[in-house]
Amino acid sequence: MADKQSRKIAIVGGSGSVGSPTVEALLSHGIHTVTAISRSESTAIFPSGVTIKKGSYNDEEFLVEALKGQDVLILQLGYMALDSQIPLISAAAKAGVPWVIPCEYACDNKHEKLNEEIGLMVMKNKYRAQIDSLGVSSWIGIVNGPWFDWNFEKSFMGIDIKTRKAKLLDGGVKFNTSTLSKVGKSLAALLSLPDSKLSAFKNDFVYFSSFLVSQRDVFDSIFSATSTKESDWAIERESPDRAAEAAKEAIRQGNGMGNVDLLFTTLSRVGYGGDYEAKVIGNDFLGLEQEDFDKVVKGLVEKMEQSK
Repeated sequence: MADKQSRKIAIVGGSGSVGSPTVEALLSHGIHTVTAISRSESTAIFPSGVTIKKGSYNDEEFLVEALKGQDVLILQLGYMALDSQIPLISAAAKAGVPWVIPCEYACDNKHEKLNEEIGLMVMKNKYRAQIDSLGVSSWIGIVNGPWFDWNFEKSFMGIDIKTRKAKLLDGGVKFNTSTLSKVGKSLAALLSLPDSKLSAFKNDFVYFSSFLVSQRDVFDSIFSATSTKESDWAIERESPDRAAEAAKEAIRQGNGMGNVDLLFTTLSRVGYGGDYEAKVIGNDFLGLEQEDFDKVVKGLVEKMEQSK
């Protein structure tokens, strides 16, 4: 990516799961001024070269002052803190920040059938609507599918490395997924584009991806990484449609893990938007290298087995 543009970039949540790799990637370009905005009581540690501004998210004067002169505000808050975006978005408008990256980092928010099935996704719409209503900043929504490494380590894909148990979705289709590192590098590369190219994504979604894989692809890669074969595993099998109904029933019974199961079973169903490969921004456009799927899986397996 030969033509780059430096920017002043403020980030909230810059020490979190996706925030840390984003800050690292922004700094690696060597052209951006990065400012981390955090709460007064925060003990988060940031790399050298990051300016840190602490205060209350309820203190509008502090937020506006912290955001003055910034070109971009990146919001990377946890799920339970999504409403903390509201005062930050308002302050960004008052400070005249041209670009806001709200908390999306999810699946394809433009796929109607997927959004009808996964009700949690539409909860993020109001923050983009707030940006639009204020009429100052433009937004870019990040679509990256499930975070591959984060979900893999938590066994959320139905495959438990430690117990050698798997719940496989027979006939499950491929879906896009991204590593946390790829999300950070992709966002940093995107925000390094000159205005002439970045403006193409104004008030729209941008699609990142590390891999287009099925649950079966993940399981097959695990065999090599663990030196096991299918007979070494305790396996349950179910169709994605039946698994989705079971997940909905779990949600109705108050089981929060049902939401995780519903996400992966829905992405594995035909016609539910898990495969957005045709919309993905290419590595060549962003100046990034393709990740090695089997190498990533092997590294995660080794990490998990060392922690037993």
